[in-house]
Amino acid sequence: MKKILLISNHFYPYKGGLENYVLNLAKGLNQNEYEVDVLTYNHKNLASYENYYGLNIIRLPCWEILGETYSIPKIFNTEYEKIISKILETKYDVVITNTRFFTISFLGMLLAKKINCKYIHTEHGNKHVIHKNPLVTVLAWIYDQTLGRAVFSNANIVVGISKQCVSFAKKMGAKKTKLIYNSINLSEYKKVKTNLQQRLNISPKTKIITYVGRLIYAKGIQDLIQATTEMKSVQLIIIGEGPYRQKLEQLAKETNQKIIFTGELDKQQVIEYLSISDLFVNPSYSEGLPTSVLEAAAIGVPIIATDVGGTREIIQKNLIKPKDVKELKKTIIKVLKEKQKKVNLNKFDQEINANLFEELL
Repeated sequence: MKKILLISNHFYPYKGGLENYVLNLAKGLNQNEYEVDVLTYNHKNLASYENYYGLNIIRLPCWEILGETYSIPKIFNTEYEKIISKILETKYDVVITNTRFFTISFLGMLLAKKINCKYIHTEHGNKHVIHKNPLVTVLAWIYDQTLGRAVFSNANIVVGISKQCVSFAKKMGAKKTKLIYNSINLSEYKKVKTNLQQRLNISPKTKIITYVGRLIYAKGIQDLIQATTEMKSVQLIIIGEGPYRQKLEQLAKETNQKIIFTGELDKQQVIEYLSISDLFVNPSYSEGLPTSVLEAAAIGVPIIATDVGGTREIIQKNLIKPKDVKELKKTIIKVLKEKQKKVNLNKFDQEINANLFEELL
């Protein structure tokens, strides 16, 4: 049985596109052939070791930077040294990292070299990081040109979750690449009958617009709030958690909008909210291939999204420029009046793509 170390900056109990990708990949691998451990950072003072869905989670001590968005390892910490020693003793057959700009991906590259095993990097980004603070953007670019390039160039193969991600990986020095789409279990995402709209006290005549994802500046949620200002008979629902939530709630007050902020929800709850939605909006400034757009499309919710990353590989209509609030508002008004065709998502099926990944191991 092959032993795999799957590495992610965040993992359970965090919920987001990247975390879901890692969980789905781990669950999708044949359990008779692969034993999977997940290495992540310990963001919330949790147990260093935990079992979740049959996966052994290993959490490294870290310092937080930019809220909980970015972390660096506590390399002189006793617990850190114990965990690293145990990992090196385990002698994994394959190390898989996710997204080059997290320090844990660079650490994963070093571990793979030390263990002398196959190293696969999965890239979820398609361009350099954008941040509201110009200094952070510059530092992120410097990281990409140094440690980020090392991650790409040292990987035996780089998997891109969209065509754009593959192209970016090649520009950053990847020697060998493969396209394996970000995917979901399509059979799990079906519209459900629910009285949620009634429980939320939302009138049947009100149009429900939903966002699902991390609450950070780069997701562009502030643009969605600005775009829906003064729209009558519209209820905006924002699902997710993150360091930008307080600023978004303040913006909601300033624009006199009664926005529903749900916080983090589990998969079934997200499906329930999407089932009552008239429109899903993803106003992000940067994406790999957005899981939330896949989920909304699978349920059959009309979608507006920014034309970034691999989004165009999922939908071809109602794509807008990032940060263009006027265009977003105009498109929302238009789409709420139209009927939309269902999107074909066969190439994003989790089982198909898990099999493709197994071929690399």
